[in-house]
Amino acid sequence: MNPAPRYLLNGFRIEFSGPTLTAYVQELPDPKQVAELRERLGEQWFFWREGKQVFGIPKTPEPTGRFGNRVEVAAVDHLRLVAARIADLLPQKFPRYSALRRRPFSFLSQQDEIVSAIRARLPQLPEILTGFTIKPKFELDARIVEQEDGKPYIGVFVDVRTRWTIRAPIDELQAAGVDLEGLYVVRRNPTKDERRLVGRIGSVERASVRLLESFEGLASIPVEEVWLEGSRHSFGRCLKTLLGARHIAFEQERTRQEAQLFAGPAIKKLVDRMGDYLRKASPFDLGGGLTCSVTETIAAINSDGYQTVIASGPVEYCFDAARTKRDEYAWRGLEKWGPFSRDSFPKRSPLILVLFPDTVQGSVEAFVRALRDGITGLFNSRYSAGFAKIFSLANPRFELRRVSTLSKTERPCLKYRAAIEEALAGGAQPPDAAIVVVLDEHARLGDTENPYLYAKATALLGSVPTQEVRLSTLEQSPKQLQYILQNVGTALYAKMGGTPWTVNQDLTINDEIVIGMGTCELSGSRFEDRQRFVGITTVFRGDGNYLLANVSRECAYDEYPTVLRDSTLNILREIKVRNGWQAGDTVRIVFHTFKPLKKVEIAEIARECVAALENEHLIEFAFLTVSLEHPFTLLDLAQAGLKSWKGGRKAVYVPERGIIAQLGRYTRLVCTTGPFLVKLEDAPLPKPLLVRLHSASTFRDLSYLSAQVLKFTSLSWRSTLPAKKPVTTYYSDLIAELLARLRHVPGWSPEVLNLRLRSSRWFL
Repeated sequence: MNPAPRYLLNGFRIEFSGPTLTAYVQELPDPKQVAELRERLGEQWFFWREGKQVFGIPKTPEPTGRFGNRVEVAAVDHLRLVAARIADLLPQKFPRYSALRRRPFSFLSQQDEIVSAIRARLPQLPEILTGFTIKPKFELDARIVEQEDGKPYIGVFVDVRTRWTIRAPIDELQAAGVDLEGLYVVRRNPTKDERRLVGRIGSVERASVRLLESFEGLASIPVEEVWLEGSRHSFGRCLKTLLGARHIAFEQERTRQEAQLFAGPAIKKLVDRMGDYLRKASPFDLGGGLTCSVTETIAAINSDGYQTVIASGPVEYCFDAARTKRDEYAWRGLEKWGPFSRDSFPKRSPLILVLFPDTVQGSVEAFVRALRDGITGLFNSRYSAGFAKIFSLANPRFELRRVSTLSKTERPCLKYRAAIEEALAGGAQPPDAAIVVVLDEHARLGDTENPYLYAKATALLGSVPTQEVRLSTLEQSPKQLQYILQNVGTALYAKMGGTPWTVNQDLTINDEIVIGMGTCELSGSRFEDRQRFVGITTVFRGDGNYLLANVSRECAYDEYPTVLRDSTLNILREIKVRNGWQAGDTVRIVFHTFKPLKKVEIAEIARECVAALENEHLIEFAFLTVSLEHPFTLLDLAQAGLKSWKGGRKAVYVPERGIIAQLGRYTRLVCTTGPFLVKLEDAPLPKPLLVRLHSASTFRDLSYLSAQVLKFTSLSWRSTLPAKKPVTTYYSDLIAELLARLRHVPGWSPEVLNLRLRSSRWFL
């Protein structure tokens, strides 16, 4: 008898009643013809397009409409067709539920609702909360799985999310004191040809909603025709006003309620229940003489001849070039060994400017003293040595400058900018970095008025990186502040050009660089054509050493491949000189991107790169898409959880960090958040990274590449803890997000970032 599997996926294996099915096929090269076909015969036929061919499967024994030539096809050779047909049938197996979407098939729970459960536990909440709902949303989809090369099959996967809605009348919300300006409204009953999203609120006057902007150019719309859009932002804006001091208790209870959906035991229960239901609902009549049935839950199991699951070795943090000074934990290694660049860091006595509101000077001085000298009055302090000793500095100096915030005659953003300009112009020594302290209410201001953004833009133009600290952060108790200071100190040192640590990535024979591309939408409006700032590149050596960040021009989404190619060419030319590549050397380029590239795009990039290196080098390419947006979950049934500080269990069913499971020939699930990184009992089951290798890659060691992705999650110097994504894309996203925000500051130009700050981590 085989032992029970340890690792389970959130899906169920499909088995066919036979090897073939009868289908009909016809050449239709124009996609518009397929749309017309579905419109005309879609009630009686299921259609699927593969290249220029369209396959049809009759939904009824004798369809009246005629299509194509009859063929017998092997199901295993057409798994995409069969998976699409299974997905098409899923809504029929849930006749009591209305489909929000057909692929993936999505539907709402008819019983569970989180806000009403909260109201039952927190009595005497305002009656208007009956208009707010948070419902579980379940998603089912059929996907191709290939846990062992050459043995693909179909699985049906289940995922759970939440859908937030607001059905409280807008005029009642305004009467209750909610600030509605800037929130979005949707139609209550849109017709087939109408958009659901209407516009953004300017004001509510009597029975009319005045709009700041809209799709149809509407200036206003009657109140009774629209609801507030049920976003988390709208929820937060409304409930903070409606609940006042009780909003904190509401959020705590919401977290507890959501744990019953997203924590490990809840996911296991959902998988068990959905599997039982789908097995009872089997078989599925696919048509063409073939049926299929849902069978066992998909396990990730190693066989004698094949490893579907591997445990990547622990990621160790390294603090010297020889990789002899190592530690399993970043901060402990820093305290023991000092930073990786302690001997090469040029700014042994840096000057750090501290900009702060004059109304909180005492709190700021206490914070700076704790940062500089450490926290010594706390038992077993995690920040006892202070900034200079930990980061091997000689004499860091902190220059404090006040910003007047009592006067209301001038905008705070302009005061901060003026203070930075005065500091940069008046000092004998320019600062090496700046800490910008902002009041919480100022931190929440929009980008056009945000004091920190104005200060950051002005400082960056003077080649000075900045670190934001909110007042509520620096006023934390010593018990919390010790960990905040770890993160602030690490980020500050990295922003000044230091390398706190690298990781134990073994060097290969070939020189290797890893290029990450990030993306951020530039348009500040949902009613304009969307643009994306995707020309953001971070580059690392294969051993994890950060090389540079490249900021390219703004571009539209469809220009992404061109931007990637141009950025790569510029980077290769620079690094060829920097690394001293010789004729005949083999160079490996690993791309981490946010969207899959097409084969023609990859061929163009490869051809241009070879030409840029004058055909002197053998170049290996690996194109990886790394994402957290996917429906897959991995459970470790052997993980009974860890004892939490509350006395309960946390991290139940959470796989260890470094578990890598094969999902397809070119896809892996990489677990980056292990049990010890889960802080709360109510924390959701961490999502693994989905790593997908493009089939056109010439370097295909996906186990090596997946382990490298894991190690790059430990290279974030924004915190002493690993990031959820590899820094190749995480850093790129941070850069892109800040650039999209900084463009709202008058006088800002990103050109300086490609000149004097290319090797700075100014974006942390």
